[in-house]
Amino acid sequence: MTNTKTAVLLRDDFDERHGFKETIMRYRRHLRARGLGDGTVAQRLLYVASLQQSFPDVLSVTTEDMERVLSSRRHTHAPESRRSMRSSWQSFFGWALKAGLIKEDPAAMLSPVRLPRVVARIAPNDKVIFGLIGASAQERAMVLLGRFAVLRLSEISTLHTSHREGTVLRILGKGEHTRMVPINPELLDALEALERMQGGGYYFPGRFGGHMHPQAVNKIITRVTGCNPHSLRHAGATAAYEATKDLRAVQELLGHASLATTERYIHVRVEQIREAANATSVGFR
Repeated sequence: MTNTKTAVLLRDDFDERHGFKETIMRYRRHLRARGLGDGTVAQRLLYVASLQQSFPDVLSVTTEDMERVLSSRRHTHAPESRRSMRSSWQSFFGWALKAGLIKEDPAAMLSPVRLPRVVARIAPNDKVIFGLIGASAQERAMVLLGRFAVLRLSEISTLHTSHREGTVLRILGKGEHTRMVPINPELLDALEALERMQGGGYYFPGRFGGHMHPQAVNKIITRVTGCNPHSLRHAGATAAYEATKDLRAVQELLGHASLATTERYIHVRVEQIREAANATSVGFR
């Protein structure tokens, strides 16, 4: 769903000072011509517009100016957000250089934003199984889509019956990339049960038409299982890798652009770490 900021950045009502409106509209056309999704386009425009609020003549911004902005946001923005800012500025100024609007790219010298290593939560199988006891058909389908199909929250909430092609789901994910997700038997039973009850359309319809809001789905899954939807995705990815040891297959299942991202979803159990530690022994006591 499109929020207010995104909607503004997809219209033609930008600040006209210093020719910013014309510049940003040209840049937006460039991003769309590349085939980027609306969400990605809006995010990149948002961070460029944010930079322009601090520096009205945005094409005169220096590397030091951007470093000051990133530094000032160190305690107010998550590392992921600051990395997105940096990437958005690099994209914008790289385009501006090629378009002849600037002579040097000030973002080219920006240092990478380091992301701290965080071990994400993984939904325990017993909590998922216990939560499904007494769950409604809709609740059961939501949970299984997160755990068995490892779908993102937005992908669960917007899932439509037209996305199911037999025993496969055609999912439009991040960056407008489409992937095919096989449906295991338990999940197929859950989806077919909903189809018999509701007919065609969104599997999780909203109260006033369309699909249910992602945050509503989030609350339901969390209430039923005690785990958030992303921890279900981590649990499914870990189970898939332990069963197959095929990182590329898990990458395709998750819809990740890089293997490095997929690797962060693969959790190592304490028992595996213990086995690794025991293997370091040389056999004396």
